[in-house]
Amino acid sequence: MRRYQKIILAMIFITIFILVGMTLMDLVAAAEQTKGGMVLFQETGRDPFLLPSGVRLLSKTDAALGTKGSPSKTEGKPNDILPSPLKVKAILISDRVRLALIDRHIVTVGDSIYDEKVLEIKMDRVILGKGDQKRTLLLSQSPVLLTVEER
Repeated sequence: MRRYQKIILAMIFITIFILVGMTLMDLVAAAEQTKGGMVLFQETGRDPFLLPSGVRLLSKTDAALGTKGSPSKTEGKPNDILPSPLKVKAILISDRVRLALIDRHIVTVGDSIYDEKVLEIKMDRVILGKGDQKRTLLLSQSPVLLTVEER
């Protein structure tokens, strides 16, 4: 073997030895900490990934329909707009684009949100419609008053 090949092999073995040694030292240190009374994690018997009681995941059909997984107690005609706590958080209007942030959904004119179509986006409101019914969602006002001054 040539000299540089021996040097490269020696460097590889040294690197592997150092990495294995560091891993073993970390394991020993962790074992000593648990013996000394210091607990790395607390076992409560509860799965941290479980949802709280009363909360459940949406199924794919529920998510598409915009329901929360349980059948509605107030069933009406299919074209009725059910009152829901939708809130307009922000509105962006430019020369070419009109966007609204309704809850966590960014929508534009023509989009659907929970089976209602966005008919119009104005400076302070979004008009939704379903069938021949319409409803208006007003922009939530911030408690902080902002003023824009031109220079």
